[in-house]
Amino acid sequence: MADRHKKIEPVAADAVRRATVAGKFYPDHPQLLRQHVQEMLAQAAVKPASAQLLAAIAPHAGYRYSGNVAAHTYARLRHQHVDTVIFIAPSHWERFPFISIFTGQSFRTPLGDLPVATTIAEQLLHKHDYFMSAWHGHRTEESRGEHAIEVQLPFLQVALPDCAIVPIVMGEQSWELCEALGLALAEMAAKTPFVMVASSDLSHYHEYHEARRIDAYFMQLLQTLDPARVFEALHSRVCEACGAGPIVAAMIAARELGADDAEILCYQNSGDSGGDYEAVVGYVSATLERMNRAGNS
Repeated sequence: MADRHKKIEPVAADAVRRATVAGKFYPDHPQLLRQHVQEMLAQAAVKPASAQLLAAIAPHAGYRYSGNVAAHTYARLRHQHVDTVIFIAPSHWERFPFISIFTGQSFRTPLGDLPVATTIAEQLLHKHDYFMSAWHGHRTEESRGEHAIEVQLPFLQVALPDCAIVPIVMGEQSWELCEALGLALAEMAAKTPFVMVASSDLSHYHEYHEARRIDAYFMQLLQTLDPARVFEALHSRVCEACGAGPIVAAMIAARELGADDAEILCYQNSGDSGGDYEAVVGYVSATLERMNRAGNS
């Protein structure tokens, strides 16, 4: 693995990460954005969980394509008592041999600023040499502005307006990095409760029915709660997810925390929302939970 310390751009404590895809992936007008998110949350037919939600998956395409699917994750999340959400995302525009943790002050969207849970972020930094405070994966430049966390945030701001966040971007998605992050998060969550959200789309640019077949296999594997099997299938391209590393890291953490149920809340692909049926992208909303068992608590 390359030198992790070369050209690191550290994040200042008072840094605010501004919105970079507002007006492109989602509305940039605050009132219209809030109304749109409220409508999607209201339309998501999700019952409150009868279990403790440990981790979730939500897609990160433009709201036209994946917003209704992502809304299911946050409709489930809003019924939980959650103070902090750990977002784990892939890097679409740059590669770097470490896990980038944003330790600045906040992330900004048209709905306002979401505070970073800096104490948790700083504690996580010290868990492994692979974890760095850096702008890598959090940039806002036009040519490489990352969207995978940003598009999640308006949902959180509407569903859980008092929540803090820890934004994490994986510059590589090796098993080594997945395991390091998953085990570190599990250790911390045992002492400081939070929910993890892995930001990921599924298969990319297959024909509509082929995409559904590939994604169905991924969802079948997800429900085994076996992160090694999921990693191997994604690594070998038997199934696909651009956020493979975030999903596997969240699965490792959830397994360590006692997850015993994976629920698929919603699945669609871009063909279902007016896209081209010949080359679609798959989207899933799913949760990893620890069931409440009477008498066993």
